[in-house]
Order: sequence, then structure tokens, then C-alpha cells
Amino acid sequence: MRVALLLSTLALAVVTQASSYTGIRILVLLDSPSDGDSYKQLWSDLKDREYNVTLHDVNSPVALAKHGERLYDQLIILSAKMKEYPKGMNAKAVVGFVAEGGNVLLAGTPELGNALRELSREFDVEYDSRYTTVLDQFNYDTDLGKEQHDAIVVDPATQMAKIDAIVPLSKIPGPILFRGIAHTVNPSNPLLTSVLWAPQEAYSWESVNLSESADQDPSVSGKDISLVSVMQARNNARIAFLGSAEMLSDKFFGASAKKYGDKESSPSGNRKFIEELTKWTFQEKSVLEVTSVDHHKPGEATTPEHYRIKDNMTYSISISEYHDDEWFVFSANDVQLELIMLDPYIRRTLDPVEVEEGIITGTFNTTLQLPDQYGVFKFTVNYKRPGYSYIESVTTVGIHPFRHDQYPRFISQAQPYYTSAASMGVGLLIFSFVYLWGGLETSPKTTKKA
Repeated sequence: MRVALLLSTLALAVVTQASSYTGIRILVLLDSPSDGDSYKQLWSDLKDREYNVTLHDVNSPVALAKHGERLYDQLIILSAKMKEYPKGMNAKAVVGFVAEGGNVLLAGTPELGNALRELSREFDVEYDSRYTTVLDQFNYDTDLGKEQHDAIVVDPATQMAKIDAIVPLSKIPGPILFRGIAHTVNPSNPLLTSVLWAPQEAYSWESVNLSESADQDPSVSGKDISLVSVMQARNNARIAFLGSAEMLSDKFFGASAKKYGDKESSPSGNRKFIEELTKWTFQEKSVLEVTSVDHHKPGEATTPEHYRIKDNMTYSISISEYHDDEWFVFSANDVQLELIMLDPYIRRTLDPVEVEEGIITGTFNTTLQLPDQYGVFKFTVNYKRPGYSYIESVTTVGIHPFRHDQYPRFISQAQPYYTSAASMGVGLLIFSFVYLWGGLETSPKTTKKA
């Protein structure tokens, strides 16, 4: 077991060559080449993390894959006004890019076009109507939103999901500035998670009619407005949806946030928030990997070809977590093993094992008795937690019944039946003996002659 852990550790170290688990090639789609000047700090941060950033405007042809191979590993879409995809690219190509393991970050604006709306619907995300924006009369920034109240100040302590695997609250130094369009996520889709939402007083309204009186209720308001949402596909590809492209701009990175009614301003937390969000989206952190799986009988070291019903078995699985460009021990107390044959027969929480120095995998094990049911079973660890990449380890094992000579000769529960059968035999013997040799005297019959 120790040798297997050391080999898996070496293999992980060889595979890891860049800060991202999936790759360092980033394609950025812009409405025009000049738009890239608004995000210089973002490009600098990405290059500091060893990414190769390619800026591309939507008026030039581009392809995400060639000959079945991805040309890029990450895709950032900042071309919210785009009416049509660049030549060589379409919504199907983006969905296929995700299906092949690519990661996507999509940032919208109130001018969001139909092309990106249709793309977001592929992932159960619905942006509000065009030319609508999120407004808040109580939580707007006194500098950026003093005229239309469209630049709102979001408090991460109350309006951000407490999922450290995605964006740790402790790493956000201040409030987050947002100016953009609202979107909603399908609550029945377990793959979607709302990371940042609007304050209770916020609402979505047409940005072109702000001076006119409202004649109807807003389409979405309060906490129902998602500002930033993420999705992790079943193949562990990650997609981030933002309602504001300005969140990523130099202007918002360097701004000071001062909410209406506050006396003092504080530096915005946009830069650190986007850094943590892109780290998660591009799989720089919260990536889990199964390094080894082992099962055997207690006291043995080799894995048997099959088990017998009601055998005792020890199962162990080793998991590593990738973040900060290294592999680390994964710690958890909710990893479960299931023994499945059509339905789960046994579900058991695995116990974490103390790791030795130099080992970068976390090991979880348990010892249990196999069910009194023979057949082909699957030893399954299906670990799905918000923010972490999904783990599904399946090991197929056969469980055999007892051979005819392995069953007990006498069953203690059948003693009443054994006693009944013996008493019947003894009774038969006594009856036969008495009937045949019981010593009954019979006198000869006399007949009288007439």
C-alpha cells in the first residue's frame, strides 16, 4: 500500500506542469480589439499565473478545436454585444468545447445579444431582457452609481455563498462592485450554484427608461437576482456566468466602494474575487483525483478474485486535492462507500487515515461484512460536493455463495425439528416392539359342533 501511494504521488508530480489542471491556453473573445485595454490588470494577473492569453475580436475567424483536438484550454467571452459567432465557431462548438473538458467564463452586459443568451440557456442560465440592469436605491455606490443607482455595493459576508472551495470569504478584502444585467439559474439543476446574489432591495429594470415612472413590477428582484453563478458539468468542466463585464475591468479593480449612507469608503474586493473565481473556473484549485483503490480480506495484502457471502472485507481509497500548483492531502469526513447491485445493499462512511510525511494523498478506509447475497457488486465511491470536482470510483467484484460442503451440518435454529423427527423415530420403534413382541396372550378359539 505504501509503495502504491509513493508511485501515485510521483505520477501526480509528473503530470502537474502548470498552475491550471487543464492547461494554460486562454482564448478571449472581445467585441473589438480596443476593448482589451479595459482589462489590462486582468491580463497581467493571468500572465503572472503562467497563462498564455490570446485576445481575439469577433470579426475575425477562430476555431476552438482542430482535428478533434482542443486549440485552447480556457475560453473567456467578453463580447456581450456579439450578434453572431466568429466564423468557424458557434454555440454547438462551445458546448462541444465544454464536453471535451474546456472551461468557460462568460460575462454579460445590459446589451447582451441573442447569441450568448442561447448559449447560456444550454446550461440552464437565463439572463434578463436586453437593456435591463440591476438597480438598488439603498446599496448603490456613491461615486460610480450616484446618478442612476446602477453600480451596487455587494457585501460578500451576506450576499456570497459560503463555499470555500470556490471563493473563500476570508480572502475577499472588501465589498464587491457590480454594474450589469441580472440572471437566474434553474433551482432544480444540481450542477448550478449561485455564488453572488443581489441585496434584498435590488431589482432589475430597463436601463433605457430609468427617468420614466414604473408601470409594472420588475421581472426579478432581491435575492432571486444572481450576479455570479457557476456550473460544474458531469465531466468536471467548469463554467462561470457573470452579469457584469465591468467587474473584471481596471476601473472596478482599482475603485473604492462607498455605499449610500456609509461615512467611509473601502477598497473594492473585485480583483481578489475575480482572481479566486478564475482560479476555480480554470481548475487551479478544488480538483480531486483518485490515486489508488484497494480492497482485501483483513490480515491479507492481496486482492482476491472474488469474495464469499458474509466475508469481512477492508476497503481503502486514496484521494489528492490540487491547488496552488501542487497536490495536497485531501481531508474530509463525509466520503462514503456503497455496495451496489441494482440498489445499494450497504452504505458506509469511510474513516480518514493518518498520513505519513511525504505522502500527498488522503486515505480513507473501512472494514465491513459483505451482505448475505451473492452476485456481481459494485464498490462505488460517488463523491459530489459543491465546488469540488466530482469523484466516481467504481470497482466491480463478484460475491459467491457457499459451496455445498461449506454450509454447517446442523443448524441450531432447526433443533425443534430435529427433536420432532427423532421423537417420531423413537415412537415408531417402541410401537413396533410392543406390537410384535409385546407378550399379549391369545386363547385358541373353540367351536361347537352342531
